[in-house]
Amino acid sequence: MAGQMLKRWADALVHFEYVYLNAFLRQPHTPQWIPLLVQPSQELVYKNESFNINSIFDGFLWGVPTCRRSAEKRMMRKYGSPEWHNKLILPRKDIKVCGTCGHYHEEKCLCPNCYSKVKAETTILQEQMIKELGIKPVEKEVAIVYQGEKNQLNDEFFKDNKVIEVEKPRPKWFNKNLLQKSNANVTIETSTIKPHDLG
Repeated sequence: MAGQMLKRWADALVHFEYVYLNAFLRQPHTPQWIPLLVQPSQELVYKNESFNINSIFDGFLWGVPTCRRSAEKRMMRKYGSPEWHNKLILPRKDIKVCGTCGHYHEEKCLCPNCYSKVKAETTILQEQMIKELGIKPVEKEVAIVYQGEKNQLNDEFFKDNKVIEVEKPRPKWFNKNLLQKSNANVTIETSTIKPHDLG
């Protein structure tokens, strides 16, 4: 559109030069006395050439994706796959209730509430052992005796073991069997059970 306007303006100037300037100057017609105004810009001249998009964008579109991402791939990226990596928020089925304290914990794992009690009690026993025995080596077996349990033990127990007294009652969850060695000789009573009411 700008090229057409410049062309019309150039035609009007040529007509003005031919009609009025020749009458005043009385000279033969010499068109294009004002070439800078008459001649349109070469960039705006319409050219009958084939359109090529590379001449406009100059190759900066080479880094964009050329294929459309399918719906399956979009859903896989958004929600994952149950066989590989599921991104959906699903209810957990491995949460159990502790039978001792009632807190929730993962299946096949220790209850964190009960383990925190055991850890605190272990820390108290370690501090008591360091207070009485120090860092010297002990040749006898170390035994823990809580408040009120000393009268229930024999004299042989005190001779064979190094007793450490704790001035507090034994916790309910801390059974005496926990202090028993795993390789101790345990006698198990066995009895034969015969089937009955057989014909």
